[in-house]
Amino acid sequence: MFSSTIKISSVSDYIVPSQECIKPLMKNVKLQLDDPSIQLKPNLIKNQNNVAKVSLQDCLACSGCVTTAETILIQTQSIEEFLQAIKKYQNPAIGISPQARASLSYVLNFTDSEMHSILQQIFQEMNVKLYDMTEYMKIAINNSIQEFKQTNITPLLCSECPGWVCYAEKTLDESIINHMSKVKSPQQIFGAIQKKNHDYIATIMPCYDKKLEAVRQENNEDINIVLSTREIEQLVKDYIQKLNIIPQQIELQTMAIYDQEYHNISSNNYVDYIIKSVMKPNWTVKQNIRKNKDFIEITIYNENMEQQGIFARVFGLKNIANLISQMKTKTCKYKYVEIMACPLGCLNGGGQIQIQKNTEKANDLIPKLKEIMISQKMQTDNQYQNEQNMYLTQFKHIKNENNFQW
Repeated sequence: MFSSTIKISSVSDYIVPSQECIKPLMKNVKLQLDDPSIQLKPNLIKNQNNVAKVSLQDCLACSGCVTTAETILIQTQSIEEFLQAIKKYQNPAIGISPQARASLSYVLNFTDSEMHSILQQIFQEMNVKLYDMTEYMKIAINNSIQEFKQTNITPLLCSECPGWVCYAEKTLDESIINHMSKVKSPQQIFGAIQKKNHDYIATIMPCYDKKLEAVRQENNEDINIVLSTREIEQLVKDYIQKLNIIPQQIELQTMAIYDQEYHNISSNNYVDYIIKSVMKPNWTVKQNIRKNKDFIEITIYNENMEQQGIFARVFGLKNIANLISQMKTKTCKYKYVEIMACPLGCLNGGGQIQIQKNTEKANDLIPKLKEIMISQKMQTDNQYQNEQNMYLTQFKHIKNENNFQW
C-alpha cells in the first residue's frame, strides 16, 4: 500500500546533531514514500543566489531534522541567563515537567518524590517558587477532550510537540495544518496562568524545542526561559552538596483524570484520555502495532463489536511522514492522532540527561523512567481540576522566509 522505506539521517532527538547545517543547500535528503511531495527537511531557501540567513528558530528546528538541536543554545535561553535573571525579579517561578524530573531522579538515584523535594529546597534557596506541571498537563488534556468533542475535523492532530509543529509549518500546507489541535501545550498554559502571580517564569523540559515554543509570537512571552533537564543537572548536583540537602517524601499528583490513569507511554497520553472520554459501558479497545511500536492504532468497539472509531499514536519523524502520506492520499482513517517528533516520546527527548558512554540504550532506559513517573504518587487536590477556560493557540503556513516571523 505505502512504502515502508524511509531513509533519513539523525531522525532521533536523542542523538547529536548533524555536523553540517543543511538549510542553505538542502543536501543529503533521502526519503522514499509514495507521495514525493513530502519532505522531511524544511525547504526554506528557494533561491541559492541569495545570501543564506540562519535564525535561532531555524537552528533549533533544523540540523538534519526538526528536533536535533542539542549543541545549539543561545545566551537568552541558558542556565547562566536564568541565574542572572532571577536576581533582578521579585517573584520568579519555575515549573518542571514529570518527564524531566524522572530523568533527574534516575541519574541522581532518587525517587520522584525525593527529587521534587530536593528541587524545592534548591529553588527556595534561590527565592524561586517551584511548580509541578502535572496539573497544567491535565488542563491541556481536558481542553483537548472538549475540542475533540466539538470539532468536525478528522483526524484531529495533537500539537503539543513543538518539533512536530515546526516541521508541519515549514513543510506542509493548510490542508494538513488545519487539522492540528489549537489547544496550547501544558508549558504555555502554565505560563498563561502563573504570569498573573509571578514576574518571571521558567520551565524545565525534556526537549530543546520547547525553547522555540516559548518564543513564538502568539505566546505573548508567557514563558521567559526554558531550560532542559541536561542543562540543570550540574546545578542540582552542586546545590545538593552545597546545601547538604536531605531528600524528603512529599505528595505528588498522579496523572489521573476522572480517576482514570494510563502508564503505557512516555508522553502525556492525550489519545488515551480522549478515547476514555467517548467510551461507554461494555465497549472494548484493541491495539494494533503498525510499522513499529511507535505507530500504534487503537480501535474501539461497542458491545456488539461494531467499530466506533480508530485512533493512533505516532512517534518519530519517519512515522509522521507516513501518516501525512495517508492524509494527502485521503486514506487516513483516524479520528485523533497523538503525535510526537521524538521516537519513544517525551521521555526520550533531546534535552534529557544522556547515560554516560551510551552504556544503556533508550529502549532499556524508557521503561525505568516510566516506572519512576508512576510510583509513589497520590491523588491530591488539583487547584485547576474544574478549569473551564480554553487555552488556544494558532499556527502558520510558512511559504517563504519573509513571512516566517516569530
